[in-house]
Amino acid sequence: MWGVPRISTTTVDRPRIRARLDGPEALVTVIGPAGYGKTVAVAQWAAEADAVGVWARVRDRDVDSAAFVQDLADELLASGTVSAASPLRHLGEAVMAGADPWEVLCRALRDAGDVVIVVDDVDRLTDSAVDGLIRLAEDLPRLRVRATARRRTRLTEPGLGLVLDTAVVTTDELALTDDEARAILGPGADRSTVERILEWGGSPLIARALASGSTTAEGRQQAADHAFSSLLDDRIRAEDWDPELVDFLARTSVADALTLELATALSPRTDAERMLARAEEEGLGLWTGSPSRGEQFRYSPPAREAFAQLLLERQRSAVRPLNLIAAGWEATHGQPFSALERAVRFSDWALATSVVRESWHILLRNHALQVRDLFTTVPLLTLRRLPLIAMILALIYNARRSHRLRALELFALANYGASRQSSTAQPADRALLAGVQTAALRVSGRIRPALAAAERTYDTLVSMSDEDRDRLGPNEPTLYNQAGTTFFYGGRSESALDSFARSTAVGDAKGLTAGMIGLAMTAGVHAVSGDMPEAASTVAEADTRDWPEGWLTGYSGSFYRVARAFLALESFDAAEADRHLRTLDPHRETIEHWPLLTHLDTLVLLLGGRPEEALLRLESTIRTQRRRQGSSPFTSERLQHTVALAHLAAGDAVAAERALAGASEDARLAVSHARISLARGMPDDVLRRLQDGGSTSGSSRSRGEALALTAAALAVVGDDRAALTAGRATLAFLGERGLGLPLALVPRSALEALEKSFRRSGSPELAEALAPAKEHAVVAGGLTSIRLTPRELEVARRLPTHPTLGAIADDLSVSPNTVKTQLRSLYKKLDVTSRPEALARLAVLGVTAGQGRSDPPAHDRG
Repeated sequence: MWGVPRISTTTVDRPRIRARLDGPEALVTVIGPAGYGKTVAVAQWAAEADAVGVWARVRDRDVDSAAFVQDLADELLASGTVSAASPLRHLGEAVMAGADPWEVLCRALRDAGDVVIVVDDVDRLTDSAVDGLIRLAEDLPRLRVRATARRRTRLTEPGLGLVLDTAVVTTDELALTDDEARAILGPGADRSTVERILEWGGSPLIARALASGSTTAEGRQQAADHAFSSLLDDRIRAEDWDPELVDFLARTSVADALTLELATALSPRTDAERMLARAEEEGLGLWTGSPSRGEQFRYSPPAREAFAQLLLERQRSAVRPLNLIAAGWEATHGQPFSALERAVRFSDWALATSVVRESWHILLRNHALQVRDLFTTVPLLTLRRLPLIAMILALIYNARRSHRLRALELFALANYGASRQSSTAQPADRALLAGVQTAALRVSGRIRPALAAAERTYDTLVSMSDEDRDRLGPNEPTLYNQAGTTFFYGGRSESALDSFARSTAVGDAKGLTAGMIGLAMTAGVHAVSGDMPEAASTVAEADTRDWPEGWLTGYSGSFYRVARAFLALESFDAAEADRHLRTLDPHRETIEHWPLLTHLDTLVLLLGGRPEEALLRLESTIRTQRRRQGSSPFTSERLQHTVALAHLAAGDAVAAERALAGASEDARLAVSHARISLARGMPDDVLRRLQDGGSTSGSSRSRGEALALTAAALAVVGDDRAALTAGRATLAFLGERGLGLPLALVPRSALEALEKSFRRSGSPELAEALAPAKEHAVVAGGLTSIRLTPRELEVARRLPTHPTLGAIADDLSVSPNTVKTQLRSLYKKLDVTSRPEALARLAVLGVTAGQGRSDPPAHDRG
């Protein structure tokens, strides 16, 4: 067994307790108040048990699953109980990404064989953590759990026996027997003192204290009538303890666990090693740990409470500085929450900020709710001066939908505090503060100031000295990721890719897993931009990495899933794309990438021929995000194009146009309007909108869509020569960029026109290349809702072949005024204003054949 506390040689052997712990039960809990020897009894058993396993003590109060399982993982890896290749090696990162720590632990232990886990002070765990321990025992038949507790927990509930073999060792069983009390008191034990110990409840701690104190029966009986603190005070006076020892015990009682280094820091004028040896001899505590990983001395709870009270009475002014010394040691020895708790308790905000700066990821991962509760009474005016702390609190609140407003308030505080401090801070702190700002502003929807903060973050990082870079610790790749994410959402993809590349490079150089997030983001940005070869190669590289458990199915790897979804959609595999998107469902309510995921969801449904369902989901998602203030003008505008596409796929061009109202004038807007025009049968409008660089500006995806729409529009108007040239260029570009969606987003009627044009031009291979896109086209095209009267239809059919109103009137044996009236009605229904537009629309509808652009019809003058 690994990590078992060292037991004093004078400890009385209690084989009856060992026998209870040696049973076959999956769970055995030893429960009793302080002083009943729970830890000692279990340590005796563990030291002699023929078993493989680890000892874990719960240090803090209300420890949740993530923190506790992390401690277990550290012990399991250090002891060799699980292999170095176990998923536990990256447990922290996996939990940060949303993985269930108990599931990761369960997988790690499945092949470990018969294992024992001892949990000392299990009642310090939260209820959910205890439930996780129970589930672990249920899922692993070869696991045994042994625990100590001062109070009842789920482990001691009778109903648990219905699903697991359990046992509870109660206080009555822990109480000393007559023989055990005599063994502790020694050869001179008198009957009255033994009886008094048994009347007191059979507490081993009291018996040991009496054994070390007065040698007379009268003295022992008098001491037993006092609480432990009174007893300890009596012993100090009666035995004339060295004041140096008393002072050492009082000063070091502020720490939960003592190393020689910490004990010396708390009491620098004392021989700490000698004093701790004396404390062990007096039965005041136990050594735990191992020489290889470092031993720690822990006072028994009653002893620590008694000495803490003594410190308060004798040296009240020393309480604060000693606690802050302990906090500083905890901050650098893997106990950030304990350090933060002390810093907050004594209002040392510089120390609190330092702890958050160094360990924010651990605090978020393992202690989120504890951190939240820790700051509930800290005034907002104070938090305004603590931007790093305000930011971590904002992230904690933002994880819950019901706390979104509080999160936004804290994001604003973080931004305010960071802007006030950024000019006077050191480079490492300036980078952190700017990173805090860009994240807070971006999540709050304020993209312009977020971009300015991202630029400061990036510029500070790239100009930083190696010494300042070292001060950042593990934060450097994370800051590059935050800057890159802001650049991406600000439309600066090249800057985003540069930031993500730096994140990955730093992560690889320093062994920081956050760099892999940069790799995932790179893949997603390439895919969104339509650069699929680069996206595919980055995904392939990502697949060779050793990712922490849960990262590729959570926030950290969300853009990896975005890339995989786009790669599937480009080959029209909607089911595969949907499979990747569904892995992110548990994070949809809080993930800031929800607009992009919603866009992909819509494409999946449109390719599946379900535009009405796509519209319903779009509206529901946008409404939900607005309620929780999860949308900004920036993200809302991005979705305008998605909503327009869904309406167009549903056959409502008017609603599609309406959806684009107020959108920024850019290449993407030109493409969206052109697609609507082509669906309406207005190819000239398509060519007009795209002629001013619409097919040569913007991202590869936007350019590909513009090229496809241009080629199709040329085919609709009947210009086969131009359509062939444009079509070849389009297919070459899309093939080189690995894109298929741009063709599938061309209205099907226009694709069919392009296919026929290719065949007429003697290029059947190009026509065949359109087949997959035509099969999966999401927009039908044509005004399927138009209703022409029989006379309007007669006029329409004669428009291509009769150059004037008079010619049509003569052919129909009606007056020119009648034809003019019917033509006005026809133009209104077609939503056009000229004969060329009407002819193009009618061709798309199948009412007439296409008209060649080289021989345009004459315009009516009447």
